Amino acid sequence: MVAGWLGSVASAQLASVPRFVGTDVEQDEILDVIASAKSRSFKPVGHSSVVLRMRTVAHVTAALRVRGHEIQRGYQYEIAAYRISRLLGLDNVPPAVYRRATWNEIRQGFHHDRLDQRGSIRRAVLWDEDGSAPGAAVYWVKGLRSVDLENKARWQSWLQGGEIPKGKVALARDLSTMVVFDFLIGNWDRFSGGNLPTDSNRQRAFLRDNDRSFSTPLLEPRYEKLLDGLKRTERFSKDTVRHLASLDERSIRAELARDPSHEREPLLNAAQIADVLDRRATILSYIAALIEERGEDDVLFFP
Repeated sequence: MVAGWLGSVASAQLASVPRFVGTDVEQDEILDVIASAKSRSFKPVGHSSVVLRMRTVAHVTAALRVRGHEIQRGYQYEIAAYRISRLLGLDNVPPAVYRRATWNEIRQGFHHDRLDQRGSIRRAVLWDEDGSAPGAAVYWVKGLRSVDLENKARWQSWLQGGEIPKGKVALARDLSTMVVFDFLIGNWDRFSGGNLPTDSNRQRAFLRDNDRSFSTPLLEPRYEKLLDGLKRTERFSKDTVRHLASLDERSIRAELARDPSHEREPLLNAAQIADVLDRRATILSYIAALIEERGEDDVLFFP
């Protein structure tokens, strides 16, 4: 029965990548701008990694996550997480794309209120011999609100059969999908603070700052915490599950290869992709067991 359910779900017709939430712009258009538009200014905004708010002459802002000495592959994982979000049909993971920056470019555009941080930023970045460094340009979402979603007690019941407050169904769906997404990519850092904001209307959640994902191996305490979050979730998005069931090694590799960095270095190695697929199997097995017990309508509760 489980195998039959998975087969029927995976064979469903999948839609194209949706436009990013709150915009009327295709996600690929956003990627093109933040990957290539000339920079205008840089302002440090990171805490545990090197992140600069980069304003561009195209009037589109991005967070530039630059390769640092302490977190060398975080920028790659940010891009990989975004690419996998596309395969899940998500519209609330900020678009991220490879972009290089030079110290001369950053120095000249350094924000006048942060000039005292130039030296520390220069030392924190792992520069190549030519004075440039790779990074991820991540679309800067304006008007974000922090509404204490890190406090799971506020919304956990929504995902377990409890009543969802009026106007919060879309938010509840985002939180359910977040549980699936974070388990899939091994993101153990979602609830460290500030990584789960909403839009200005508090109706949608944005899944940003995914640079701590794809650890291989994922330490057991972190894995168990993510697994516990999955097992505490009993309502899922039918559309997300349909996309998840269609995920395979070929589609992952093809999507990751669309980033411009692929020719230099793959975003994920074979072991990391294998781990993603193992976690995918765990998610689908859990959901299939729930459906067998409670029925599809109760489990695939959200669109």
